[in-house]
Amino acid sequence: MTDHKKLQIAVLGAGSIGCYLGGCLAAAGQDICFIGRNRIQNQLQKHGLHLSDWQGRKESLTPQQITFTTHIEAIANADYILLTVKSGDTASTTNLILAHAKPTAIIVSFQNGIQNVALLQQLLPQHKVVKAMVPFNVLNDEHGGFHCGTEGNLAIEANNNQYLDLIEAFKQANLPVIVHKDITGVQWGKLIMNLNNAVNALSGVPLLEQLNNREYRKIMTQVICEALRVMKHAGITPAKTGKVIPKLMPYILSLPNWLFKIVASATLKIDPKARSSMYEDFVLKRKTEIDFLNGEIVSLAKHHGLDAPVNRAIVSLVNVAYEKQAGSPNLTAKQIQLAISKMVSV
Repeated sequence: MTDHKKLQIAVLGAGSIGCYLGGCLAAAGQDICFIGRNRIQNQLQKHGLHLSDWQGRKESLTPQQITFTTHIEAIANADYILLTVKSGDTASTTNLILAHAKPTAIIVSFQNGIQNVALLQQLLPQHKVVKAMVPFNVLNDEHGGFHCGTEGNLAIEANNNQYLDLIEAFKQANLPVIVHKDITGVQWGKLIMNLNNAVNALSGVPLLEQLNNREYRKIMTQVICEALRVMKHAGITPAKTGKVIPKLMPYILSLPNWLFKIVASATLKIDPKARSSMYEDFVLKRKTEIDFLNGEIVSLAKHHGLDAPVNRAIVSLVNVAYEKQAGSPNLTAKQIQLAISKMVSV
């Protein structure tokens, strides 16, 4: 951090991830402006912002300590814009950035999926656009609480000591950052991890409970094996995120319950509160990011003349559940497996 200038940071799309990242930065003394929807604004005005994680983090900000607005004009003075909008909103958001951000503002994409940064670079040629990755899940309790339920360090693509002020700000906020010269492989590795978002949302149970059920893990083994096969054909090598090595995940997921729990506990820390962001999408009846997760595998397969029926089945189940607008469909592993089997046999 430089002593002569305090960073102006805007969190654009302040939902669960945005409020958690911005809240941690604000609690560490950074000047943060949250820009998001009325639903979150009303929560924070009534309850304040409360941050917790699987390691015991406990930090709170009063409503008076929070700058939250629904007006995009608030990005005007931002040095950094942390972009946490849903992937489906990326294109429309660029128009707002063009209209209101200063040309020197640096856009940091903390979004799920693979294609967002390329789209941002295309539509925002005058801005620096930075690839970044959030490895953990955050759940909003609807009362101003944002809980990080899984472990992992932020990742950012930077060369020649770029963005040191922002990286230092995250470190001071107890959000360690791993710097990569090329984050592409890490993004694909995160996508492999995120393929479970849909299965968790379809199951309707907490993440730890779902992963401790071998029948759900058998489904994830199929999903990930198919994704790895498609990526290999496309010449893509997903890099590990934290301690998780993508190519080993099918073997780990296939283990008997007693052995899986031992291996998993040494690989990824998950607490009982954790759920996927797509589960929250179902609860809030909002459009999911399925096209940018499992749908990315389906599109990649099609581009290379392949088929990805397992992931196609997951995409279909999620879209049906979204159309019903009734929250999670609470599907059993057997029900999901039946849908996959029908798709594979077509």
